[in-house]
Amino acid sequence: MRSTFQLNTAADYWLEMVVPDCSEYFANNESLRCALHAAISLFHMSDWVFHTHEAAVKTSFTFIDRNGTALPVYDPASFATALEQQFSDFGLIRGIAHAAKHLKLNNVRPIPNAPSHAANTAVHGPTFAPNVFAPGVFDTRRRVMLAGANGSDVQFEKIVRAVYAMWTSLKSTHGW
Repeated sequence: MRSTFQLNTAADYWLEMVVPDCSEYFANNESLRCALHAAISLFHMSDWVFHTHEAAVKTSFTFIDRNGTALPVYDPASFATALEQQFSDFGLIRGIAHAAKHLKLNNVRPIPNAPSHAANTAVHGPTFAPNVFAPGVFDTRRRVMLAGANGSDVQFEKIVRAVYAMWTSLKSTHGW
């Protein structure tokens, strides 16, 4: 008898893809590869949830369309848009995941600091804060950052932690 391992549900995807990818990033938070894998897994969780719990998602989530009309979610893309409209960090993860896959985006997410290119997410070297004279004045860690408008870069780890917490909360609330 042959044993087969498959991913069949959102719970499977969470345990076998999202949790390991995010754990690997948290253990290697200077790695752009680990960061992009975490972003891709966190974003695609929306596809898995939609397809696993389609009826419940369609009745529980709405999004605002381009005309300003609230509509019920009807497919994976509209579910992702509903999540993005409730949690802007999910929109950032969405943009990072798409940019990592396609290099350049023509459809930039309508949220502040949304990436338009894979190069918007990069590893930054250590920095020195000359006006601060306290322990930790020298930041010697490299870190993954999302380029922000006017130099207001965003730490990737903050985004990942926020989206991970979003999914943890939604899973608990909706019984996914």
